[in-house]
Amino acid sequence: MIDQLRQAAKRDEELDIPFRSWKNHPAAGVDFPDLSIATSEAARMRPIVDALASRIPAHVEVLAGIDIGGLGLAGALAYRSGLGFIDIRKVDSLRNEVMRSIMANYELGEGVVISKGARLAGRHVAIVDDCLISGGTALATARLIRRLGGHCDTALFVFAIEGMGGRERLAQSGIIAKVLRTVPQTAPEAAESA
Repeated sequence: MIDQLRQAAKRDEELDIPFRSWKNHPAAGVDFPDLSIATSEAARMRPIVDALASRIPAHVEVLAGIDIGGLGLAGALAYRSGLGFIDIRKVDSLRNEVMRSIMANYELGEGVVISKGARLAGRHVAIVDDCLISGGTALATARLIRRLGGHCDTALFVFAIEGMGGRERLAQSGIIAKVLRTVPQTAPEAAESA
């Protein structure tokens, strides 16, 4: 098992995940890694999806993509892995009559919501997003899935920003965060130009 983990880590180090930094977003001194320059090219997107797919536990039946960055990733992963897919949206993006349930997330303002069509009771769901920062959105998502009867103990991310406490916050709620790459709070380009 240890050899398999080392091999996976070596493959991740070789995985080219280009991104551009959104300076001082979501807060001063934190640069968000925007994945869109990688996801817009199939040759770069495919290895990212494959690497995430290798981390999906066997018991997972449904992937929950968080609006915005996790939606496309979760859809691609679901198709590749033969799993179901639901979208987790910000409250303002759905009309009241199609909302099933809301979970407050004060980092997002109003919170996250799942459509009425989602059937989660008794099903194992993994969260998918592009970047783990504080873990607030993923935690609100997991709580909502659990409140609707689903089981949620895994979250998949392309990036995690170091020092922001996201992994620890999720772990405290029984959620394992699986991350392809950890990036510093301030992108090297920003540190050099500051």
